[in-house]
Amino acid sequence: MLKPEKKTGEQEHNQTSKRFFCNGGGGALGHPLIWLTCGQYGTVTCPYCSKKFHFQQSE
Repeated sequence: MLKPEKKTGEQEHNQTSKRFFCNGGGGALGHPLIWLTCGQYGTVTCPYCSKKFHFQQSE
């Protein structure tokens, strides 16, 4: 019996680059590696695992 996928939408991750990848962070239990780009407001949400990423410009 399959267990429901664990949603991680409450987690927020800061990035120093506007383009990066997400693989779900679960190793073999993660999702396919996809590339994401932060949008106009500096945020993007992964369509697979719902992780929220925020761009923070390095000083």
